[in-house]
Amino acid sequence: MSAPTRPRVLLAVTFYNGRDFAERTMDSIAAIEHDGFDLDVLVLDDASPEPGFSDHLAEISDRKGATYYRATRNLGIPRNVNLGLATAQKLQYDYVVISNSDVIYSKNSVSVLLEALRGHDDVASATAWSTNVEPYSLPCGVELYPEEQDVADLIGTALHNRFGTEAIDIPAGISFAMMVPVPRLEVVGLMDPVFGRGYGEESDWSARATSAGYRHLLVQGAYVYHAGRGSTLAAGVVSQSDIADWTNQAIVEHRSPMFRWSVDAFMRSGVMDDARPEAVAAIIAHAAAVNGYALVNAASDWDDVDPRVVTVTLRSEADEMCMAQWCGFTTEIDTDQIDVVDAVVAYFGGQRPVATNLRPAIWEGADTFGYPVGL
Repeated sequence: MSAPTRPRVLLAVTFYNGRDFAERTMDSIAAIEHDGFDLDVLVLDDASPEPGFSDHLAEISDRKGATYYRATRNLGIPRNVNLGLATAQKLQYDYVVISNSDVIYSKNSVSVLLEALRGHDDVASATAWSTNVEPYSLPCGVELYPEEQDVADLIGTALHNRFGTEAIDIPAGISFAMMVPVPRLEVVGLMDPVFGRGYGEESDWSARATSAGYRHLLVQGAYVYHAGRGSTLAAGVVSQSDIADWTNQAIVEHRSPMFRWSVDAFMRSGVMDDARPEAVAAIIAHAAAVNGYALVNAASDWDDVDPRVVTVTLRSEADEMCMAQWCGFTTEIDTDQIDVVDAVVAYFGGQRPVATNLRPAIWEGADTFGYPVGL
């Protein structure tokens, strides 16, 4: 009896300039765990115009064991993506990941996406949580988010520990880091070049897949950081103030008039309103377990702690909640009891804070009734 065949995955990352983040992105891709499947990386340079960048990217790709290809002329995002999809078809890969260039993969992300897809013949795409991929973004103060590998890894571990391969049915995939089973391409086809330099092509592709009877998944246990507009801004697809090319969106609406309705219905369903806070709470709880947390009374002076430590700001009134913050993520802690500190400790599973600026309680009932912050 022959041994089971290992799945083959092609990760196709598309570049158009990006010197500021190219090395970081390729370092992250090189660190992706791929136990149980084979992972190859294809770097698609869409004729980047910045002097010397293509040579720089080719050198990084070679150093990281990736295959590098530079288009002879600028193709635009849809055609560049199609090079990755068509390569996966021609070389008979089982799955293909279409990736933007301004990303940081948690090391377990591709494994989680793959596990979520395996055994589901009715799914066309799987998308990960991120920070800048509406409507599948986790709320985060991005100015506080460190663009570092260990932060992405911690988030990926936290989400996988909490959700495993659980997934939400969504109306469309987002190709910043979207995994597609290659056989689906025989039915759905590639991205449509009518979308020119880009925007709208993944909505059109998703709508075609839905019409063919396939589903799209947001995998709750997978995470990939996305800075946003790394190539589209450089290419002039969008400006600093725009988030999309609305002309291209009109093409989608003309072809698939029900698509916008399906997106609106999904957003009004409340699914994301429940899923986002649950994911953020899991991230903060895991960050506290790994790095500890500090209890802070904002009315008193305190020394800054390591930013990797979760900061819990205590309420000042009995009807307020405490706020826990880590790397731009924020969650509320219900402390509807007299002993606020005890409620926070219980929230973190009995773990004591690693730092605090709280003064010792001096009133006679403190030993009995705890630390009432409002007094």
